Amino acid sequence: MLTTSVTHLAHKRCNGPPREGLSGDESAPALEGRILQDPLRFSPSVATTNQTATKVSQIATQLHFIPEQTEYLLESYFDIVQDANPIFSKELFFHRYRSSQCSEDLISTILVITAKLTGFTVNKDDPLSLDTRLDHILSSSILEDDLIGDVLSLDQFRKAYLLAFYEFHQFPGHQAWLRVGRVTRMAYRIGLDRLDHIRTLYPDWNTVGQEDLQEWRSLWWCLYRLDAYSNLSSGTPYLIDDTVIRTSFIQSHTAAITNAYPELFLPPNSEDLSKVLLATSSSPETLLRNVHNITIAILRQAGLVIRLNLLRSQEGIVSQVAKVERQLATIRLALPPGWLNPRRNAFSNESHADHHARTITVLHLRMAQLLLSIADPGLRQGNEWLLSWQHVLETCQDIASIADQWDSSFCLAIDPAISFTIFTAMIFLDLHKKTTIMVEHNHSSDIDHHITVLHLQLQHFAKIWTLPRLLKRMSSEHTY
Repeated sequence: MLTTSVTHLAHKRCNGPPREGLSGDESAPALEGRILQDPLRFSPSVATTNQTATKVSQIATQLHFIPEQTEYLLESYFDIVQDANPIFSKELFFHRYRSSQCSEDLISTILVITAKLTGFTVNKDDPLSLDTRLDHILSSSILEDDLIGDVLSLDQFRKAYLLAFYEFHQFPGHQAWLRVGRVTRMAYRIGLDRLDHIRTLYPDWNTVGQEDLQEWRSLWWCLYRLDAYSNLSSGTPYLIDDTVIRTSFIQSHTAAITNAYPELFLPPNSEDLSKVLLATSSSPETLLRNVHNITIAILRQAGLVIRLNLLRSQEGIVSQVAKVERQLATIRLALPPGWLNPRRNAFSNESHADHHARTITVLHLRMAQLLLSIADPGLRQGNEWLLSWQHVLETCQDIASIADQWDSSFCLAIDPAISFTIFTAMIFLDLHKKTTIMVEHNHSSDIDHHITVLHLQLQHFAKIWTLPRLLKRMSSEHTY
């Protein structure tokens, strides 16, 4: 079962020193899988039509989707976790799909996953058909076969990413973690981490048009997010090195073609994240997606502190905690006015979908603060313990206040990995409830309310995804 490293920390705070270390399998070097061969060998291809049906597409074809069902499911796909998976421009995707330019394997994979997540009934006489097809797709060797050839198409990589994302959230565990790692390593192997550098060196990449280049960029940043969640939750090192990324953030299609705005990159020095954040405001069309990437970046920095906290002495952690807290403070101040408001900004005509997408970025910041508060060495020292423990409570309350505004109808549109934040806040609220000082100040009823709200929010996600369902079961064992 997949467990979070912060759960281990919660127990360590109450029961003893942190664990000794990680197994050799879990502690692979952060850049293992870096390019071993010339990336020119892997020609990027956007010619996506398959001439021969593969096993996966044959499996999906057996579901007998009629054209109307296919159109409905493809439209529905764009309502699913788009805050985490913006790997398509919807308009461009449908143009290519209706022009028969999309891979059959990719379309089949989208149809099966979307039908499963939305509860779409394909064959009433065979209720297990979707599960059977999904099992075939995930267990087949197509992933490895697709990613080994000399020409890697955009659609092949999209399919591989979607399967990694789906397995991580729906079948969490060792195999899902390995699949995410394989796709991430292949991204390194073909140069997705340095698209804006590699295009100046290799003709094959230089011939890729701006629209398709944006699609490749989107894939990279989606992998960046998935790499963060999969490794932070398992307590293992990130595969992606934030300090050497030379792939720019997403631009609007118009800006990319006209060069209306300068390209923005993740800075090698994380202290400069706030400067990049300020610059993203110049492109409102891509603001939410790029802020999402930046808040993931600071969450990754907090995750590194947690790993150091597990592996090093407390003397070495003080400066690291202070450093990331300064970065977090500058990012909060660099956000557009009203960004941290847990409610919808009605005066600025913010849509409900944008409100919930913005809310996820705020939860990233709160989770980063919570990790830093947990790692604070003050929790180990008598004189500073109370102040540090209060910081943990404050952040958990902030997370619960966001849950107060949650609309459960958006649980399918939002990355379910945010369940880790909900779960962690619940665990530490329960620990606070059990401390003597909370009883003395009569805060139990407030904490009970916060735990209830977070539990209900997690329950909504659990109706769709296995990952929050497992976390809900674990939280119930601790808090009920």
